[in-house]
Amino acid sequence: MRHDQIWKEILWNFFAEFMELFFPEVAKRLDFSRIRLLDKEIFTDLPEGARREPDLLVEAHTRDGEVEIILVHIEIQVKHDRKVPYRMWEYYNLLRLRRKHRVFPLVVYLEASVGGLAEERYVESLLGRSILSFSYAVVALPDLSADEYMERENVLAPALSALMQGEQTGRVLRKLRAYQRMARSHLDEAKRSLLMYVIDRYAKLNRDEEAEMNRLMEGSEMQEVKEIITSYEERGVKKGIKQGIEQGIEQGIVRGIVRGKREALLIQMRYRFGELPESVIARIERIKSSKELDELVHKVLDARSLEEMGLLKE
Repeated sequence: MRHDQIWKEILWNFFAEFMELFFPEVAKRLDFSRIRLLDKEIFTDLPEGARREPDLLVEAHTRDGEVEIILVHIEIQVKHDRKVPYRMWEYYNLLRLRRKHRVFPLVVYLEASVGGLAEERYVESLLGRSILSFSYAVVALPDLSADEYMERENVLAPALSALMQGEQTGRVLRKLRAYQRMARSHLDEAKRSLLMYVIDRYAKLNRDEEAEMNRLMEGSEMQEVKEIITSYEERGVKKGIKQGIEQGIEQGIVRGIVRGKREALLIQMRYRFGELPESVIARIERIKSSKELDELVHKVLDARSLEEMGLLKE
């Protein structure tokens, strides 16, 4: 699993939370019950003959006015690179021509770069005339304030604050607070483990800070934090995710994501069709293929009944 693969999983599993956190006005216009991950969009028809795949491409429906299908394209960049603007423009053109939908492009930087929430442009001029100006949104996480985002109601905020710069609250207290927020969240184990991984990886403490955190955790009020940390470490989730990034294999994460997709599918089906028969629920619970679940999530958007979805057949 590549380094950016873990971020793809995080941003897909928390796509609504990410958009609501950083682009609230855009989020208000999206119907998050009708989103689809387009994870097989690979371009080989580039001028230089390279094979390229967008980090995250989500198909979404708008809410207001005439309903429209749009694409949200997210690239994850560790460092700022002068080639990024051209690549984003190139992706935009390829997606627009191939998919025929308008595209909302954005870049997430994992190292300090452009000052937080910003906009970057790709510009071309010819013979003294400006002939092209393309812009895209930027979220440079390390340029944002950890203290500001830590207390947001959004469940993604405390985890991403591990990458942000601290001002008032010390690193030990920020990390403990992030763990507390995870312990009190209603996330399933797979999703919580993804966010625990971000906190563990990016909110690094030195030896003295680790000792201070262990001392603070001795209090009875920290019992819930100790429990989720113990669960995260003893179940091998922490080790498994790290091995997955290095080796490209992490079955626990895959199973967790499949479980999350099952839950999302059942929620959508109950919204469309009301209470579901036990036989249908059992059938969904038996599905282990992420691709099959994605197909059903897409199908439920247009199906008028469980029969049309093919879930009442034996």
